[in-house]
This record gives sequence, structure tokens and C-alpha cells, in this order.
Amino acid sequence: MGISNLLDSVSVGFLDGVVLDKIGMSNLNWIGKIIQWLIEGIGIVGIGIIVFTLILKTIVLPLDVFSRIKTKKQSLMMEKMRPQMEKLQKQYANDKQMYSQKVMELQKQNGFSMIGACLPMVVSLVIFMVVFSAFSTYSQHANLSTYNNMVEEYNASVSQYVYTDVDNTVIHENGFLIAETDLSTNKVEYKVNFDKFMAYYNADKSEDKLALPEGFSTVEDYFASLNSESEKKEAVGNYIRVGARKASAAYYRANKAGFIWVGNIWYPDSMLNKEVPNFSKFSSSVSRAVGSGVDASYEASYNEVVANLGKELKTYNGYFVLIVLAIGLMFLQQFITMRSQKAANDLSTVDGSGAKTTKWMMILMPVIYGIFSFFYSAAFSIYMITNTVFSLVTTLLINKILDVTFRKKELQQVSGRAAGANSKNRKRLK
Repeated sequence: MGISNLLDSVSVGFLDGVVLDKIGMSNLNWIGKIIQWLIEGIGIVGIGIIVFTLILKTIVLPLDVFSRIKTKKQSLMMEKMRPQMEKLQKQYANDKQMYSQKVMELQKQNGFSMIGACLPMVVSLVIFMVVFSAFSTYSQHANLSTYNNMVEEYNASVSQYVYTDVDNTVIHENGFLIAETDLSTNKVEYKVNFDKFMAYYNADKSEDKLALPEGFSTVEDYFASLNSESEKKEAVGNYIRVGARKASAAYYRANKAGFIWVGNIWYPDSMLNKEVPNFSKFSSSVSRAVGSGVDASYEASYNEVVANLGKELKTYNGYFVLIVLAIGLMFLQQFITMRSQKAANDLSTVDGSGAKTTKWMMILMPVIYGIFSFFYSAAFSIYMITNTVFSLVTTLLINKILDVTFRKKELQQVSGRAAGANSKNRKRLK
């Protein structure tokens, strides 16, 4: 039996509370696995999230472009119809129903229809929501995976103290834990060879080894003062935990997913969150990755794994920078969208209530994204910021190209009408 499997099988005996269980994870779906492959393949998590978002936006770009082209065309058509619609607004100022009917007739006459613009947008939104759900699950999966790897490092540190396994095979010559099988339960139990432990302790020259209580100069004297075997086992357990806690903390610091000022990308960029959270916040942050949640009885194990992360447990995870950026960029996107559809907003209702509703939406949407950013991870904020910047750039480019194209068409139409009029005038003169 391999040493890692041997330790994982322990459920009774001395190593209870020293060897820790990992938290079971639900499997990622195929979209989640693609996200995992892409982000983890790049190596830098923050950059991986940006690349993933750009790829996703590029995939749905044809739908976005088509939708924005149609929307821009409809907006330009609305501007052309503005004089007629403003006239209808005055004519039916007190009859909203009749105004709506007349507007629909006018739009039909001019070939105006919002369906063509909305359908690609809906398809793009559905794709976005499906992938976003998978991304959210992956974020929690990655967070939990980091923790489970810390548990593995913790247990690996414990394994160095094992002398023999259940087959009496020597694992570590200088170890002091001897594996035995409890025949009544058929489970592995560890016994302590106290003589070998004291030899191991005396040979340990590391600075962080467990200090002896005041008044004792040797480990032999200290153990002689203990009254029971359980007290001696507790002392051995405390010694083992020193190195195990250090190992789990070292793994976290070497592999943590930070991003510039954000300590841990899997938690919000907020002063309301710590880089390493307490058990309650950790449990809620990995609920989707676990499936059924983390049992409250696991709290002691969690606290043991993060025991040496004192600095990270007190450090702010961020300073709201990504949250403010997400809100600000979303507000800018809403403002540009509202300006590009000004005619449609102003003339959609006879009393201008449609424009007021649009203004409220311009405020409400950034607030909603801000709330999401407070509760979701910094990874979510990076995802949304990249998504918004991409949308802003493509919207501005599409609007600029369409404005130039429509102006050229209008000039050609004006030139054509002028040429036709001149031709008629020449015919009359003849």
C-alpha cells in the first residue's frame, strides 16, 4: 500500500485530527473543462481569464456585429422618421394607444423592425449565460482545488514521520509512527514509538521545531513528566503539526492566484474580504464546486490547514478597484448605447416615459453589476471588465463605420435625385 493511500485510509487511531480529509469536488462539465484547460494552461490566472473572455467574445462577435448593425440602422431610420413621429406625438398627446398604433403603421411603411436586431442579441445572451455559469463553477472549483492541494501538502509532511506501513515495510528509517491494522474494524491505526520520536526530535535542527515547555531542557525530561500515554501522543501530535502547517502555508504562498493588488483572485476585490477568509466565507465560496456544501464539522480541519497563514488571514483582499472599474465601464457602455438610440428612446412613447425608463436602466444595470462584483470573485470582475471593454470598442467601431456608410449612401441618393431633376429640366427646356 502506498504511503499516500495509507494515510488517506486512516479514520481511527492516533492520526485522527493530524491527517486531514480533502473536500470532495463535483466534476466540471465539458465547458468548465475547456475553461480550466485554457486558464490553467496560460499559467497566470488573471491573464488566462482575460484571454478566455476575449475568445468567448470573438466567438459570439458575428452575432453581436449583426445585432448592432441592425440596431444602428433602425436608429438612423428613426432619425429620418423623427419629424413625422414628433408630429404624431403632438397630434395624439392624450391618446397613448392611438399613438402607438400610428407609430407601428409608420414604422411598417418605412421597413422598421426591431425583431431582426433582438434575435441575435438573445442568442448571444443565452450563450453568455451558459458559459458564465460554467465559469462561475470553475472559479469555485479552482478555489477548492487550491485548498485540497494544501491538504495534500499537509498530509505529505505528516507522512515523513511514518516508520513502517501495515506490511512492516520501512517507509522512513528515522520515522516514529508504526502502522497497524485494527482487526475489529479492519482500519489502519498508528502507534507511536516514543524512543524513536525522542531520537527524531533531538536530531531535528530546524528553527521552527516545537519548543519544549519552560523548565525542561530535554525532550526526555519533558516526556518523563507526562502522566499518561494520551498526553505523550498529544505532544507528538503538536510536534507533527508544526511542519504540516508550515507545508500547507508554503504551498499556498507559492501557488496563490493573485492579480496585481488582489491577494486572492477567487474572492472579491474588497476591503470587506480577507485574502484567506474564515471558514464560513470559504464554505459559501465553494458551494457550487462541492454540490452539497461543506459540513460545519469540517471547520476545525480548515482552521488547521490555514493556521500558519496569519498574515493572509488579516490582509484585505483588495481595495474595490475592480468593482469600481466594472461599475464605471458598464455605466459608460449604457450611456453610449442610450446615445446611439436617442431617437428610438425619445419617440417610443407619446409622453417621453420610454426615455425616462432607459435612463433608469442606465443607472440600474451598473448598480446590479456592482452588487454582483461585491459578492462574486475578483475573477468575475476581471471577466466583466474585459467583456465590457471589448463590447465598447466593437460598438464604437461599428457605429463609426455605419455612420460613414450611411452618409455616403445619403449623398449618393441626393446626387441621384439632383441628377434626375436636372435631366427632367433639360427635357422640359427642349
